[in-house]
Amino acid sequence: MSRCLSEDALARVLAELATDGERAHLASCAACARRSRRLRHDLTTITGALRDTPEPRPRATAFRRRWLPAAVGLSAGALALLLWVEVAVWRAVTPVPPTMQPQEVAAILADVSASLFSLTGSPATAATTSPAPADPDDTPITLEAMAQELDSTLTGGEP
Repeated sequence: MSRCLSEDALARVLAELATDGERAHLASCAACARRSRRLRHDLTTITGALRDTPEPRPRATAFRRRWLPAAVGLSAGALALLLWVEVAVWRAVTPVPPTMQPQEVAAILADVSASLFSLTGSPATAATTSPAPADPDDTPITLEAMAQELDSTLTGGEP
């Protein structure tokens, strides 16, 4: 007796693609005939299950994200609440600083100007300890006087 058929050879016999030698062996070997019947029965069962079972339906993905509209709505509500608190409530609770008087503004601007344009590096001492000019040419010149002098110099007139 020859060797029994392999699984691939049995599959070829069931698909009617076997050689004459494989068919002859199947007809003469009881073990191969039994394996062939079992394989044919398994294939018939699988074919019937595939034929009679309905195809699976695809899962709806919209149900997995049912929470998305609620999350968007809650986020919009939280943003509106935050804006309302910032505009209405926080501004009502926060004290508004009083406006400055013109004299205070003038004093602050004078201090800043003295600090920026100080020649001695100490603006407070420069403003309080500046001696009276001994020479009339040492008097401070106003912007208007400087503008007139520049104009007369550029036009060729006498200052």
